[in-house]
Amino acid sequence: MKGLILKDLYMTRKYFRNYLFILILFLGLSFSDGDNLFMIFYPGLIATMIPVNLLAYDERSHWDIYCGTLPVSRDMVVAAKYLLELLLLGAVYGLTLGVQALRMTLNQEFDWQNFLVLMSLLWMVYLIAGSVSLPFMFKLGVEKGRMAYYVMIGIICGGAAISGYAFSNGLQADIPFGAVLVIGCLIAAAVFAGSWYLSILFYRKRELH
Repeated sequence: MKGLILKDLYMTRKYFRNYLFILILFLGLSFSDGDNLFMIFYPGLIATMIPVNLLAYDERSHWDIYCGTLPVSRDMVVAAKYLLELLLLGAVYGLTLGVQALRMTLNQEFDWQNFLVLMSLLWMVYLIAGSVSLPFMFKLGVEKGRMAYYVMIGIICGGAAISGYAFSNGLQADIPFGAVLVIGCLIAAAVFAGSWYLSILFYRKRELH
């Protein structure tokens, strides 16, 4: 398992350095325009693209077939991609919240209620967006499963639009803390876990060529 994750980390460092520039760009844009929640959510979308693109590299080089000759189960292959996604999302999550906390503090508008709402929204959008693509990829392959990209982008855009409307109209002040936010975060975690489980089931049955 450790070897699979290290392999993906090395590939990420080699092939996806340009994603770091995009991440920095959107973090900067979110700092200058904190009301545009799409700018805040988009770095998470970038992070979820990396495991999918790594799967594409694996298929193109026939690593998935070669991996079947190693003492590595298909469950471990799936787990490596999901653990990598969690690592990437966790890093982006921390950076995004740090940037927004700094922006709010410098603008003298830091409010714990708004910040906790933002934390919860990021958690939900990141985890759910990270749950959409991988089951399709493990079941159908990367080429046939690319439609999931559009679904994921739709989730991000829809979440940004709804959240932006709530913030612009001050509706976040009416959100009851505890119940709604905690339940929403738990549902997002459950969706991610369900996606992981489905990917394992799909990949176990998939014929590799």
